[in-house]
Amino acid sequence: MTAFLSWWDGVELWLSGLGFVLQTLIVMPVVLALAYGIAVVVDVVLGNGIRGLHWIRGNDGPR
Repeated sequence: MTAFLSWWDGVELWLSGLGFVLQTLIVMPVVLALAYGIAVVVDVVLGNGIRGLHWIRGNDGPR
């Protein structure tokens, strides 16, 4: 864990030394990919949860 935190500190220092435009160009793809991944996971979880509630109630689908 210490090695990872040390690496992360190095990346943070390197990134903070860059200009704003370069920081944005590097950070935005990472943030957008993470947001997309989280949205997909939440969509699947909620979809399965709703499907499970319909199954428990005995409904075949929305009316």
